[in-house]
Amino acid sequence: MAEKIWYRFVGQVADSLLVHLVDRAARSLRSGNLFDTFGSLGSAAALYGLLAPYFVAYSHFTKDKALAKEIARRHNLSMHGETREGIFSVAHFLDTVRDVNGVAKTLLQQLQTARDLGHQLTLFTSEESDDGLPDGVINFRPVGRYQLPEYPELSLSLPPFLQILATCYEQSFTQIHSATPGPMGLAALATARILSLPIAATYHTAFPQYVKRLTGDEGLEAATWRYIIWYYNQMDQIYVPSAATGQELIDHGVSREKIRTYPRGVDTEFFHPGLASERFRLPHGLNGKTAALYVGRISKEKDLDLLCQAYKRLPKTHPDTALVVVDDGPYREEMERTLEGTPAVFTGYLSGKELAEAYASCDFFVFPSTTDTFGNVVLEAQASGLPVVLSDQGGPQENVMEGETGLIFRGSVEESLLQVLVWMSSRPEKRREMGRKARAFVEKRSFQKAFLTMRQMYEADFHGGKGDALREAV
Repeated sequence: MAEKIWYRFVGQVADSLLVHLVDRAARSLRSGNLFDTFGSLGSAAALYGLLAPYFVAYSHFTKDKALAKEIARRHNLSMHGETREGIFSVAHFLDTVRDVNGVAKTLLQQLQTARDLGHQLTLFTSEESDDGLPDGVINFRPVGRYQLPEYPELSLSLPPFLQILATCYEQSFTQIHSATPGPMGLAALATARILSLPIAATYHTAFPQYVKRLTGDEGLEAATWRYIIWYYNQMDQIYVPSAATGQELIDHGVSREKIRTYPRGVDTEFFHPGLASERFRLPHGLNGKTAALYVGRISKEKDLDLLCQAYKRLPKTHPDTALVVVDDGPYREEMERTLEGTPAVFTGYLSGKELAEAYASCDFFVFPSTTDTFGNVVLEAQASGLPVVLSDQGGPQENVMEGETGLIFRGSVEESLLQVLVWMSSRPEKRREMGRKARAFVEKRSFQKAFLTMRQMYEADFHGGKGDALREAV
């Protein structure tokens, strides 16, 4: 009992020190006070000194457990709570599952697919509340939260690290996977090192480019790149959603040998052309009009300012082309003001069947972003029978057959985007033909097929090698 009380006490003190350290370091960096920044290192040393005995203990316990497993294997004995031979037990770390973005949506789909196929996958996250979280998600209530001044809609949750470490040890996970370089990603890395587990990561979001677009600060962008490269170079394997994303990491200093391009899929039953409905078109005044659709976060880093400027010129020659904007975000009010007087429609956030109907009820999809690593919405649009308009920068362009399922314009070039919008607005028959080809194209990329392919990559990269290394260690 005394040990448990002391353990809880140490955890609470460590959490308080962590919050103090992050807050002090952030304030020092914002004010440019280098002396105070170095002073924050004292808090870090105190935090490590407090937790070091637990780190050493868990490291030794892990080696003892590995030795016991090897003895049991050699003598054909079973161990209580041990996972079946050949089955991965993966702890997948992410900052949040509640955000409305492609990363959270994809991971929740992977969780459901894994459960349907009998695989073991657990999502680790740090949310304020457990309400509404699905089975398979373990939530660690944050001990603190840091608001980003440049992006008030987002904040960083500081997770209780000692709880995370204990959970990973007790549940005998065989693999750590990080979907974020944020606080939960750092917890994943530290956990993997202490428990001697292999760790992989997926690179989903172009954080340095987002920082540049949101702040206009090239120095902050460069600092973000240095952190990103350091973090991902700690991984055993890095999975990227597109070749362009992988090459970008390599160009900035990530080891080429660690990078693998993994497949992404789409739910072709949920997103379907057959869901087209006047129930969506009529209330939004789209009857008799050509509807160009954008779905995604309404924020400047998606190059929506470029879309606004190009679209404002379109009604001069094609007044019946309406821009339908689905979702919400910090740029929405400004975007609505910019497009005032045009036939633009803002639906707000849609989900479920309403979202699927919105896709299927429009005529083509436009996604101007130059910073996305993949763009789930591009596959969703094509599954709904829409041709797509994409930038030639970033990962989304790899998900279109140019001239057959969509068109590509020169990224950040207003005139190029306008020309493609005019082409799509002028050729309804050709547009519909491209939409049919788009649907056929993504039917080969079901979500379950993509998940199984990813699982096979995992087994090839980690399963055999880890077992051999473990036996050599003991």
